[in-house]
Amino acid sequence: MKRSIRLAVAGAILLAGILLFVFLSGLRNTPLPTNPPRPVSEVETITARQGDLVVGIPAQGVIEPVTITRASAEVEGVVIAVSPGFEAGASFRKGDVLLEIDPSDYETAVAQAEAAVADAKLQLAEEEMRARQAGRDWERLASPGQKPTDLVLRVPHLEAAKARVKASAAALERAKKDLGRTKLRAPYDGRIRSKLADLGTRVGKGEPLAEFYATSVLEVRLPVPRQDAAFLEGTGQTIELREHAGSRTWTATVDRTEGEIRRDDRTIVIVARIDGGKEGAPLPGQFIETSIPGRVVPGIFRVPRRAFASSDRVLVVAPDQTLTTRPVTILRTEREDVLVSSGLEDGEQLCITALAAVIEGMEVKVVSRDGQAVIAPPVAP
Repeated sequence: MKRSIRLAVAGAILLAGILLFVFLSGLRNTPLPTNPPRPVSEVETITARQGDLVVGIPAQGVIEPVTITRASAEVEGVVIAVSPGFEAGASFRKGDVLLEIDPSDYETAVAQAEAAVADAKLQLAEEEMRARQAGRDWERLASPGQKPTDLVLRVPHLEAAKARVKASAAALERAKKDLGRTKLRAPYDGRIRSKLADLGTRVGKGEPLAEFYATSVLEVRLPVPRQDAAFLEGTGQTIELREHAGSRTWTATVDRTEGEIRRDDRTIVIVARIDGGKEGAPLPGQFIETSIPGRVVPGIFRVPRRAFASSDRVLVVAPDQTLTTRPVTILRTEREDVLVSSGLEDGEQLCITALAAVIEGMEVKVVSRDGQAVIAPPVAP
């Protein structure tokens, strides 16, 4: 009896549990299936414009003199005079006497050479007289038809006398030149870079006296990358030089290239010349910058680096606002832009927004075009 009661109670409890589970299951709401919107990246674009382009080749360099002279003593002696402007940085004019060496020994040498010339001329005159006398004696004493020798007519003696006159004249000329070399004269308009001798200094032949340079013409050497040299117009081109971190400018003319590729940095050096005689001309040592205008290249796109997905593929936004990458032909790479010669169409939109991932054909939303905000059309009710 008791066993049957326990089984009945257990069955009732189990049945009640099943009924409660069914009831509670009926109360649970089944969520409806949803279709969440896919995320769309917002991007900025620019319009690709094709046109003729003048390639600007940036370069920088240092102003230097074209002509630099290191003057040395051509004669020896003691420096007895220097110009008041014989100082580093001082300017001078062509023909100015910068320094003078004691000329007394050389004045004596000139006097001695003049005496030697006079003596040689006297000997020549005497020998000419003897030669004429020898000719008359031969005519008077010689047998008919007999010819005189050069020695009889004193021809060798006459030639030797003439040679002595020529040699003594050359010695006089040399002595005069040595006397003139006691004065260091400026060969051109210029400026002294450094003085290497001073008043009272005894200098030997070949010892340095001063270093100076011509101010009439200056030049600047402008290294440019080898690949950029193909865009250069050539010599005679006028360019503008700018002071580094300053506002001053100067005009220069491209004179030449140095004709070889430098081994250290694989560049070609363009040499431009500046008129150093103008008011406000740059000083040697001045660091300058410039942009050399190159030749005109037709049909070029200037594309920002930000529009590139890789080294040679750009991000193009199609009219349906999907993103694709496209290979292009690069003509030249600049600091912020890349010059593209083919692979784009005029008017196409290029994405300049950095994206975490680029999937071919992905949908994007253009929020700015050429720097102007794009206003989305109102949503239809």
